[in-house]
Amino acid sequence: MAEVPRITVVTCLRDEGPYLVDWVAHLRSIGVGQILAFTNDCRDGTANLVDALAPAGVVHVPQGDILARDGKPPQWRAMAAAWNHPACTGADWLSHLDADEYVAMTGHATLTGLIREMSDAQAIALPWRLFGCAGRLEAGQGATPARFDRAAPAGLAYPALASFFKTLFRRDGPFTGFGIHRPQQSEPPVFMDDTGARDDGLARAAKRILLWRNGQEPAGRKLQLNHYSTRSVHEFLVKRGRGLPNHTDKTVGLEYWVERNFNETRCIMIQPQLPALAAEASRLRALPGVADAEAAARTWYDAELKRILASPEGARLCGRLVLAAGSHAPSPGLGRALLDLYARAQGAAK
Repeated sequence: MAEVPRITVVTCLRDEGPYLVDWVAHLRSIGVGQILAFTNDCRDGTANLVDALAPAGVVHVPQGDILARDGKPPQWRAMAAAWNHPACTGADWLSHLDADEYVAMTGHATLTGLIREMSDAQAIALPWRLFGCAGRLEAGQGATPARFDRAAPAGLAYPALASFFKTLFRRDGPFTGFGIHRPQQSEPPVFMDDTGARDDGLARAAKRILLWRNGQEPAGRKLQLNHYSTRSVHEFLVKRGRGLPNHTDKTVGLEYWVERNFNETRCIMIQPQLPALAAEASRLRALPGVADAEAAARTWYDAELKRILASPEGARLCGRLVLAAGSHAPSPGLGRALLDLYARAQGAAK
């Protein structure tokens, strides 16, 4: 019987306490053995929760303040530090994921089955599927993927970020370090897309971070990365204070919401995985200190939301987010035209 691959996920966390247990449970239930978690400036007790999850294979690296003396964003500092960390050097497969990204699969319950099916792969694309607020004002109860099942149409051409991907890749492949979306490479790897097809063009284009589908839904998709970057209106309001880990100078606001809040189609690809997630989450909450640390994070969240909604700015943005209830996908032709327009404008500005 083939050995089970050792898989490590690297992540950066700031004020993710209300979501962390379910996310770790998801990763464990699909075969991830270790999670290397870098934290910085957590106000909600996320760092304490990460420590309590150590028996579940979560390795904590506190980063301190958001910007170190060299001024590099926390996510890039974490990527540089992760490459030679024992949790990564001892792994067979690696990926960098955020706590709002969940791997959904068809035909396999774990990543082990997927890796064995794509046995020649050195890198596997995990394409984003943007999930919106599903009309929710308040957070409600339950794990993120159980609460939100409204998403962008598969193959959405515009905005470009709808076609972004993350990467699951072999540690012993032709790679020299982590990137946010794909690893740094010394030569083109054997790169598989989400249908299991080899994509040599993607392998050669070392900086390419989107799967160009020309606005068409991919046939035979085996996996996707459900990206719950908005969640509910109230959760988004609290998320704004966390900022962006790789662009600390950018504001999370209405523009961010409009580019990600798609609710046009129902997507239940991840639904068969939810019972295993729930069972593992129950086991994690029984670990010493986990339930208390999670409850403390939720208490902080409630207080922070109350503070935001009591301010004129927060109340006004809350109303505008409700008015911008959902974004609508442009037709494939219009989407391509908008991408071309932006590319020309960028070229002219250089």
